[in-house]
Amino acid sequence: MEFVKPLEPILIVDDVKEIRDYLIDILTNLGFEEILESNDFDSAKPLLASKKPGVVFLDIELPDTDGTQILEFVNDHHPNTHVIMCSGHNSLENVQNTWELGAKGFIAKPFNAKKVDTVLKRLELIT
Repeated sequence: MEFVKPLEPILIVDDVKEIRDYLIDILTNLGFEEILESNDFDSAKPLLASKKPGVVFLDIELPDTDGTQILEFVNDHHPNTHVIMCSGHNSLENVQNTWELGAKGFIAKPFNAKKVDTVLKRLELIT
């Protein structure tokens, strides 16, 4: 199933280049074309403002700030952007905390194409 374009552009915020590349590959194979990337919050801010992504894949643990702070920033300043949190620590507390802060999805690392596909299809239902 091809996705509708309102989810694009998609922004990936993760400090690990290999994770960003892997997610870009998955998204491209799912039919997405406009995919942006950032390795930290400072470089993500201008992309959020200028490109107005429909979806942000956001790592919880970043070197310059905690991903939950970025989640709050996105919700406050870009309320139409859906945030999907990504973490290698998928404890129940971590997942619940991000949902309470307004995340629209959570995928645990290491993720695969099926997990990404599933979370994006759920987003399409609420968009």
